[in-house]
Amino acid sequence: MASVESNLKRDALDDDTAPAKRIKSDEGDDQMKATCSTSVQDPAEDPHPNSGESNNDDKKMEENEGGISMEDAERMDDTPELVGLKEKDVGILEYISKHEGFHGVLKQRYRDFLVNEIDEAGNIIRLTDLSYPAPEGEKPLDVNSVLSKEDQEQLAQLLQADDMEASHLIQVGDDKEERTKVHQVIRQLYPSMESTTSDTADGKKVIKVMKAKPGVKRRKSRWPKGRPDFCKFVLYKENMDLNDALGLVARYLHIRPHNFAMAGNKDKRAVTVQEITSYRIDAARIGRLNDVLRGIRMGNFRYVKKALNLGELSGNHFVIVLRNAQCSEQQLTEAMTSFKDVGFINYFGMQRFGNSSIATYMVGIALLKCKWSEAVELILKPREGGSNKEDNKWREHWMKTKNAQSTLDKMPRHKRTSAENQLLTGLMKVQKADPFQALLFIPRHVRLIYIHSFQSYIWNLVLSRRIQKYGLQPIIGDLVPTDNDPSEQQGSGVIKTAYITEENKSEYSIYDVVLPLPGFGIKYPTNEVGEWYKSMMAEHGIDSDKLKHHVKDYSLLGDYRKILVKPKNVAWSIQKYSNYKLHLTQTDLDKLEGTEVPEQTDCTEQAVKMEFSLPSSTYATMAIREILKIDTSSVHQATLNKT
Repeated sequence: MASVESNLKRDALDDDTAPAKRIKSDEGDDQMKATCSTSVQDPAEDPHPNSGESNNDDKKMEENEGGISMEDAERMDDTPELVGLKEKDVGILEYISKHEGFHGVLKQRYRDFLVNEIDEAGNIIRLTDLSYPAPEGEKPLDVNSVLSKEDQEQLAQLLQADDMEASHLIQVGDDKEERTKVHQVIRQLYPSMESTTSDTADGKKVIKVMKAKPGVKRRKSRWPKGRPDFCKFVLYKENMDLNDALGLVARYLHIRPHNFAMAGNKDKRAVTVQEITSYRIDAARIGRLNDVLRGIRMGNFRYVKKALNLGELSGNHFVIVLRNAQCSEQQLTEAMTSFKDVGFINYFGMQRFGNSSIATYMVGIALLKCKWSEAVELILKPREGGSNKEDNKWREHWMKTKNAQSTLDKMPRHKRTSAENQLLTGLMKVQKADPFQALLFIPRHVRLIYIHSFQSYIWNLVLSRRIQKYGLQPIIGDLVPTDNDPSEQQGSGVIKTAYITEENKSEYSIYDVVLPLPGFGIKYPTNEVGEWYKSMMAEHGIDSDKLKHHVKDYSLLGDYRKILVKPKNVAWSIQKYSNYKLHLTQTDLDKLEGTEVPEQTDCTEQAVKMEFSLPSSTYATMAIREILKIDTSSVHQATLNKT
């Protein structure tokens, strides 16, 4: 079979700016008895206007709607033993196209994968403007007329320093107006800093600038009367996890990350563009961070009346480069024409389940069965194989000591916002290290990743079995959407459905058929496919009739998902290149800065450049899989890289 490989070694220009990644994770009764019912306040929750009760909305948060994160695969490159999930382990088995697959390198560079969000109105979100409105009530000053270049460089370094006691002294004279301007510029351009005037030993005046201490009461925000409560802006990020990017911005603004809201998550190893809303944060405060943040730009600022909610998007537009493509123009045309006309199987991609041998759905099973201690251990236990040696050091320490504090001390810095860190913090703080209460320290949307992963696992298994037995034809007893926009591939709520009968069978095609994600708020096919759900869940000790959990957060409402998806706006071309370090795509930031794709000479290598739009909650890696006929798991990619 033809294959795709990933270049798993990063060059100096492709360094990883955000290594952290939020990854998730026997007491109780398998039958979910009343002992599961516990009334608690989630300490990790924030009463933000973006929060909601729909488990389908929360589901969208954790989906990297574009492609698979390859950092685990990158660490596998020099390891003798590779243990982790492959596609067959999570039910990804079938193809629907007839063309011959071909070889290509996926995500050799993160700039080979561009993702732009598509809003609910069908507009592709672009970063086109980095300007921002001046703060109301205070005239903005020209920083170059107030601070020297050296002072500006020192303040930029101070912003990124970890030492909260670090400071920078700005030499000023006796002119009070001059000092006032310096303080004003610090307020305007460096909102996370504090400045005070003091005298040196020789009687000269200086302004000392330091990071504001956590917990120190800040000047009360004066939000202009009549201005909408939310600042909406476009976030552009390169090679960075969304949680890390927003966490960094929040850190500089001295606000909680929960202040931000978004319609969906985006890939880490990619260049992504999406809309974000923030509650009562002035656009100027956010925009000024463009001067100090690496790999992040924010622009297209405006004020709106409501926050974004998860799922409030219609899809994503992708520009993808496959390097070292070994195909003829005819092969490519056949593959892409099939992709355009036939589409692909709408599997949940590998990133839904994680890359390690401990799949996220395993934690979900433990949560659904109220086995809190088991869930804790699954999240914290070492990962098998040689791909996570550094990560396993603190995990092994936990297994030996069960000491949350000392384990936290050994945890790498980049894990400090991870689910594991939050869980260990919970184990330290709750009485008797109660595992149920400790799990609540993990944010709700992250905990929901686990149980939604179980839904996705069952869905994939059922879909593969259905295709194997019935092919690509609708059958009596299948479900189809009703009273919905026919162009809608995957709604943000539970859609209405009807059964295919002998009388209406001719009205539908396989592209109309949906399969349910298990839950208490959906109905199952009336053919034997419906029975498969019950038997597959029973194999894991889950009663399909008891998915309305006694712990509300772990209740599964359910949803419906199209079996097949057809992309839109499909285009492709073959590009020649000679230097793999040179870019073959033009990002939104490139366009803003007037940077063109570099010309190359003496080209001996061939790349395929493709672009297409997909509806939300679908996976671009599953689209690439159908085109190339490959296994997209990072474990499989790592083995290909060795050849």
